[in-house]
Order: sequence, then C-alpha cells, then structure tokens
Amino acid sequence: MTLSKTERLDLVAWSYTITGFLFRSRISLAILAAFCIVLSIGSTPPTRETILVAVLGILSLITVIILWSDWRYKVYVLASLWLLFAVGDMLSHDHPNSHTLLEWVFAHTLVLVFALYGWGVWRRAGPYALANSDGFREERDQVEKWRKLLDAQNEPEVAEFTTGDFVTGYWTYRILNAGTYWVVAQFKRGTKRLESCHVYDLSSVTFSRMVSGKWLVNISSGSRTKSFAEIEIPLSFPLSGPMS
Repeated sequence: MTLSKTERLDLVAWSYTITGFLFRSRISLAILAAFCIVLSIGSTPPTRETILVAVLGILSLITVIILWSDWRYKVYVLASLWLLFAVGDMLSHDHPNSHTLLEWVFAHTLVLVFALYGWGVWRRAGPYALANSDGFREERDQVEKWRKLLDAQNEPEVAEFTTGDFVTGYWTYRILNAGTYWVVAQFKRGTKRLESCHVYDLSSVTFSRMVSGKWLVNISSGSRTKSFAEIEIPLSFPLSGPMS
C-alpha cells in the first residue's frame, strides 16, 4: 500500500516508541536468561524439563544480543522468542491433569499469555522494519530533528501540557509546530519515557479559545478525536501556519 508523506513520517515517529520497549525487553530477557541457565544447571526435575529451561535460557540470551544490534528485523526475533515460550510451555509435562476444557485453560494460562504477547509484538515488527529500511532514510532524518526539538527546553515552537487521572494515567504532551505538520509526543509524566509520537497534517490539530481564556485542543486521527480542555498555550507558540 502506498503511503502519503504524512503517513511515512508518522510511521517513523511511531517507531521511536519501540526504542524504550526494546530497552526494557533487553533488561528483562537478560535477567530471564540468567535465571533459566542457573536453574537448568542445578535442576532436579526430569531431563525434558531441564532441557526446555536450558534451551529457552540460551535463546533468551541470543535474543538479547540481537536486540542490541541495528538489524531492522530484530523485533521479529523478539516476537518469535515469546511464541517459543508458548510452545515450550505446551511441551512441558509440568501441568496438572485436566479433565475438562476449563481445567485445561487454567492449566495452560501461560501458553495463552505468551502466545498473545508474542502476537502483539509480531504486529509491531513489520512497521518497525519498514520504518528503518533504506527507503525511509529521509523521513528518519527529519523526525530525528523534530525529536530533538521536542526534547529541548523552552522551544518557542513547542507547547507542553499535562493531563490524565488515576485511571487513564498521568501524561505530558508536547506539540511541535513543524511548519506543514504537527508532531505530537506523549510522555509518562515526570519521565522521559516516550509513550507515543505521531505526525499529523495541519488540519488534524485544532486550537479553540475557551471562555476561561485557555484552549481546547483537538487531535483527529481518522474517525477518532482526542480532546484536551483548559490547556494553557504560551503566547510564543505559533498556533497555525509555517514557522517563521
């Protein structure tokens, strides 16, 4: 499917959110690999269980090494590992005997968890590989410049506001006026953890003055619209048009 310029930039911006996910995956898998290898060395269960634990530990270690590389298909490796964990749990004999379908489901809960998680990671792998291909080099260079502006302090082209609650979580949003685009980044409040980053056409982000003097910010993506009320926008922030 042919992507528009905005969609190409948005895909690359989204791929930045995978960076933090991969970092956390490297740490957790390194710990898991060490645990599995140590457990297999001093294991007393049947040989089959010991071999399964050892194999999964070694595969986890190999995956950690691959995740440190710049290979654009590495997310597929991560997804495959979690799917292999599901297979390993299926092959394990360390399950209570099941006499009904419900008992089998409860006994194999981890299989379902690993399979669903692996499938979720697999769905991210394709877009990540595409965004990091040679054909998207220009978009990556552009988004990298925007990311530096979003990370900088006191940039006149960037508006920042916080929102959220206990249920939805507390977030910090930064909106960059990038001339012919809006770039919207969402961070976990009080941290630099990037939750999402998207590129929109100028018409997709609107600012409306409220009676209170503050602003209503609407961000539209397809048929969905996110609205943020009572937002303070700096006077220096350009609400429309190209940056001067």
